[in-house]
Amino acid sequence: MSCLTLAAVMVIALGIAATGFAGAPGGTTTATVQIGQSLWEVAAQTGTGDVGETVTRIVELNGLTSSSVEPGQVLVVPVE
Repeated sequence: MSCLTLAAVMVIALGIAATGFAGAPGGTTTATVQIGQSLWEVAAQTGTGDVGETVTRIVELNGLTSSSVEPGQVLVVPVE
């Protein structure tokens, strides 16, 4: 295997590992945060069985540094 091919395979493998492909939900959609709504409430509205895990996933998908959200903020959320 050439060095270039090996490098390409490594980049693809690292990309899959970095995105958590194995544990990825069926897809994503968006949700707009409403006045007074918390991240927990946004996660609960997805209909997931594990709201805490969904909060974690929303934080990851959106690159959030905290669980604070603002009204009007559009978030990428997982769907199952």
